[in-house]
Amino acid sequence: MANLITVHSMLVELHGGMLTLVAICILATVVARFHFSSRKTSGSYGIFWPADSFMGKVAQYAEPTAYVAAIGGAIGLIASAVAGLYIYPMSFVESSSLVLGKIAFSVFTLDLMLVFVFFRSKYGQNLWKGRGTAAVYACTGLAGFVFMVLTASIGGHMAGKGSVLDPLYTLMKINPENLGFTQSNFPIITIGITIVVLVFPTLAFMYFQRKTIHKS
Repeated sequence: MANLITVHSMLVELHGGMLTLVAICILATVVARFHFSSRKTSGSYGIFWPADSFMGKVAQYAEPTAYVAAIGGAIGLIASAVAGLYIYPMSFVESSSLVLGKIAFSVFTLDLMLVFVFFRSKYGQNLWKGRGTAAVYACTGLAGFVFMVLTASIGGHMAGKGSVLDPLYTLMKINPENLGFTQSNFPIITIGITIVVLVFPTLAFMYFQRKTIHKS
């Protein structure tokens, strides 16, 4: 059991690091593309060539890195969840609102990362050509990162260590020890939100993609 706990902790750190890298690379790509978009609309485009060269490298490497890291993060998340199921007895999982909350947020994180990977796998870098599709793609990855942070925060409470988000919970009057998940409502809430996080980004992406096609 001790070895399994160690493996679980390692996998948690692995997918946490991967998904953090996803968020960093998304933000870096957005900044780089905003830089070039702004420069192209100005009369002085090309003067600050060192910045242009740097931003070009950022866009070139950060964008595919986010895609690869998202794949690794999704795999690590699944593996850590499987390991966690062998650590905690089902009776404890079903009776703990804290554990159910962590499972739910892990599911939402995985859903968003799978949608993120699907978009990039199907459309490649072309999805960045439209502002709408780029925005949906970037927000999907960042939302997955946010849910990952919330999952890790709950994990900190499970370990009795608390969380760096505790001041925020206090401000918003949220009790992370009791998020309202119970054995009876857990399937309904989880399935309902899963449908939303799978369907809404997909429909939004398709809408903006069609607008881009019509404009071209």
